[in-house]
Amino acid sequence: MAARFIAFDPQPSADPLPERFPSPFRPGTPHPLAERAARALRAWLEANPEALDPARFRGRFGGKMFGVLVVREASGRLGYLQGFAGAFGDRRVVEGFAPPTYDVPAFEALWTGGSATIRAWDRRIAALRPAVEAGDHRAAAELETLILAQRSYSQALHQDIYATYRIVNARGERADLPALFAPLPPPGGAGDCAGPKLLAAALAMELTPVAMAEFWWGGPPPAGGRQHGVYYPACRGRCAKLLPFMLEGIDCEPAPDVGLGQVPDDAPRVVYEDDDLLVVDKPPGMLSVPGRGPRRRDSVEYRLKARANPDAIEAAVAAQSKSKPPAGSEARTAAGPRLDQLWPRLVHRLDLATSGLLIAAKHREAYVALQRQFSSRQIGKRYVALVRGPLPDALGEGGEIELPLARDLDDRPRQKVDRREGKVARTRWQLLAHEPEHAASRVALYPHTGRTHQLRLHAAHPEGLDAPLVGDLLYGYGEGARLMLHAERLTFLHPTRGEPMELRSPCPF
Repeated sequence: MAARFIAFDPQPSADPLPERFPSPFRPGTPHPLAERAARALRAWLEANPEALDPARFRGRFGGKMFGVLVVREASGRLGYLQGFAGAFGDRRVVEGFAPPTYDVPAFEALWTGGSATIRAWDRRIAALRPAVEAGDHRAAAELETLILAQRSYSQALHQDIYATYRIVNARGERADLPALFAPLPPPGGAGDCAGPKLLAAALAMELTPVAMAEFWWGGPPPAGGRQHGVYYPACRGRCAKLLPFMLEGIDCEPAPDVGLGQVPDDAPRVVYEDDDLLVVDKPPGMLSVPGRGPRRRDSVEYRLKARANPDAIEAAVAAQSKSKPPAGSEARTAAGPRLDQLWPRLVHRLDLATSGLLIAAKHREAYVALQRQFSSRQIGKRYVALVRGPLPDALGEGGEIELPLARDLDDRPRQKVDRREGKVARTRWQLLAHEPEHAASRVALYPHTGRTHQLRLHAAHPEGLDAPLVGDLLYGYGEGARLMLHAERLTFLHPTRGEPMELRSPCPF
């Protein structure tokens, strides 16, 4: 067993103990005891920079997620375990840290042998490609056979590797990794995050989990989205189904519904309205469109529909939940139109945490015309943001950022920079002012494309501004009461009259 129980010295009083195990999916500052343990691990990392993987922490990119788990011995003594995600090169077991959740000898035998076999297939496939490109039909048939055989072998290998994982919960029950993620296969790295490794070690050592914290150490990954020393909740992609099972038998807080805020009953404020469209000012913490489930129904679009259809909204919600005809169908149920058939409808969206201007169409003709303007990038958008720290002089007074973005399937709703599979994303920016009193810079952002989280990731990434938005829980440090990003101005052509329109919402920060 590589994990080591590290006792607190001095021991904390009973007062700071949480009543329930805090949800590992809660963002922001962890429980004070977990923060104390994390400070101790950070101090060790600073004092021993060469102990783990020196090359990883020297470059501009490539840190590592670390974690601590506060635990209690049967005697009542409090301490913590420490762990890290994945491996350090070929080092999967490091003395003093939580070991992998799999049987290490069995895993390494499969991994080493399987990797060698797959590499041998890769060489045979590469050797056949020139003949295939030259039109050799026999080589093409052989290549197809090899590719199918390699794929079948790889799938079987993954199943054998999954079988080496020992996923146990606090009740002593065991689950197979594929069963937890069924019907989809487990995502890459499932079971290898710091959180599952720490919980597995604590249960194996018969220690009672009390609180957990995970933080990033070192430069960001090439895909961006991580900042040195910042606490992060457990990832959704790999851990959303794994950790709840492991915590069964422990009194644990439910996972939070992150980001939903208390918004005024009269929100959103109408900035402009005529017979064809509405432009409204969305507050932060309010969804643009309804999400899944009744709790996430309240949104800008839902409230606009309720205002316009006060007598039909409840019946429309009931009809929507009972029956949903194929997309594009306008058929009504016996109870009347469904919620998604009522007008007005938003033509675009803002992130939950972002405030500012949104356009809603009141009828199909206006909706189609406005959508066409968005698709052809004829609509002008200006955002105002506060980014962390003074921008370096080398960046100048403005410029353009072009970093392709893709969904991070292992950690939704995050996006990532992906130069192979990502979609083109382009942002023009302009420095408005340095604000030393806020340790920030005020910038204007002009998105040429409209990718999810584009402005947030373009600001945070080292190849963008390298300055996360103030208050950004996903890509920055999460400080302050809100995300400092506001959609200040929209310019477009009126959908029926064709005249130029310009709407503004003063920045609230």
